[in-house]
Amino acid sequence: MAVIPTIRLFDNDPYLTEVETSIASNDGEVVCLDETVFYAESGGQSGDTGVFLLGSGEILPVKETRYVPGRLRIAHILAHPVGANLTGQRVLARLDWDRRHRLMRMHSCLHLLCSLVEAPVTGCAIHPDHGRLDFDIEATIDRQAVSDGLNALIERDLPVELSYLPVRELRIDPALVRTVQVAPPETGGVVRIVRIGDVDRQPCGGTHVRSTGEIGPVAIASIEKKGRRNRRIKITFADHRAGPPLGHGKD
Repeated sequence: MAVIPTIRLFDNDPYLTEVETSIASNDGEVVCLDETVFYAESGGQSGDTGVFLLGSGEILPVKETRYVPGRLRIAHILAHPVGANLTGQRVLARLDWDRRHRLMRMHSCLHLLCSLVEAPVTGCAIHPDHGRLDFDIEATIDRQAVSDGLNALIERDLPVELSYLPVRELRIDPALVRTVQVAPPETGGVVRIVRIGDVDRQPCGGTHVRSTGEIGPVAIASIEKKGRRNRRIKITFADHRAGPPLGHGKD
């Protein structure tokens, strides 16, 4: 029997915070939905957390979100296993929006960091309170210059735009791909492109803010030498702002 893929609503609207949908399958602590707003851990970005609200009034906390092998479906991992068969039941899936928005802010910030360091990216991690990129570079990185450059780009409030590019065109312009160890995600022969103003354009499947001003001020927590040709830059937020109101999609 063919596996029906999970519809990923976050691909085109990362500001959706909830969806009423049906449970496609469940097994213990793993629940798959027909469609979801929950981003699954990938590309260095942590998976979403949140809750499921059943018609019975029961609340099921979701502690993490991952892809099942093959990446066709998204597995929502519950905090506590469920013994009953919930397949076919309607559910309101609501993510932890403040946490998600911080992930969006950090992911967009790391794209800006790519524009300031001219070197291939060898590693990435995106968390709600910090993020880091590893660069294949031997030269010393000026911490103050990177900090000033990042915050200047953030203050410019550059638009963040999404588009799609056929894989064959990406092969013509391989310089768009900044990562050297992970191939960009593709679906149906196309890759998703994230453009930030006139400073960065690269394939990415993650969730992002609408414009860089939404990121807020950031700080360089550290720049570490992880090898002869590996520099790790860790970024943290310099404020504690909350995300936009719940339930708001794109204008």
